[in-house]
Amino acid sequence: MLVSLVIPVLNESENLPALWSRLRGVTSGLSDVEFEAVFVDDGSTDDTPGSIRALPVDGNLQWVLVQLSRNFGHQAAITAGMQHACGDAVVFLDADLQDPPELIVDFLDHFQQGYDVVYGVRKNRKEPLWLRFCFASFYRLFNAIAERPIPLDAGDFGLMSKRVAKLIAQMPERDRLIRGMRSWVGFKQIGIPYDRPGRYAGTTRYSVARRIEGAFDGLFGYSKVPIRLSLFLGASVFGMCGIYLLSTLIGTLFFKGDPERGWTSLLLLGFMLGGANLVATAIVGEYVSRAYFQGKNRPIFIVAETARSSRTEPAR
Repeated sequence: MLVSLVIPVLNESENLPALWSRLRGVTSGLSDVEFEAVFVDDGSTDDTPGSIRALPVDGNLQWVLVQLSRNFGHQAAITAGMQHACGDAVVFLDADLQDPPELIVDFLDHFQQGYDVVYGVRKNRKEPLWLRFCFASFYRLFNAIAERPIPLDAGDFGLMSKRVAKLIAQMPERDRLIRGMRSWVGFKQIGIPYDRPGRYAGTTRYSVARRIEGAFDGLFGYSKVPIRLSLFLGASVFGMCGIYLLSTLIGTLFFKGDPERGWTSLLLLGFMLGGANLVATAIVGEYVSRAYFQGKNRPIFIVAETARSSRTEPAR
């Protein structure tokens, strides 16, 4: 059996020696399984490609280098890895050792039991409290509005069978959330809890802005609820304005109210209507812009170069 390890990398030269050492330790204990580590270089500016080329081939563990022409993002890099993976099973993990390679053994055990998808569930995270709060809030908000919920606190770290990986890799959508697509395709799935450590070395290149963009991709790409919320917001503001105008009319006609008073309330209502209109327009704009970029039909990523540690092609 051939197992592909898809590892997106972006300026991870400091972590590669330690990652490779731990992968060698895991794979050496599985002598009946062949492994290919598919490193997808997502536009690194350091010596990450050179560090990968210098990795020693060890027994049943080889490497494949897929260099993208520029930085296309984490989810696009994972997709590129899936398209270049040849294994009967595909394991996804990051290069910073926050995804313990030792869990690959458990993933493969469940795969051999008939599971098409085995994913890691993060129980403890070595990250700032505010970031953990944001992650927890996102997962719960996503599941509250998504057509198909995803397991709570489950990231991309996990295993897919070849058929599931190829199905997801062939999906043409640009706004990709692999864990959401993984849940959508179905098949037999199971989660394995684990403690997520901190980075081995260096700092993350996954900025707050990129995280927010990824959250928007998930919320707007997998749910119709935001567009319906804009309808609810507009209807609510319209209803409140109607009630206010009705009460003003009754007060003027039956209780001798002064029709010239109330400019403050009128301005407030104007701002409310304008704000509700802007919110609704922005939500519609999110969907329209995504449809616009999807309609261009540009590739999700561009491969500049590939290399393999052995000229021997793996069995497909």
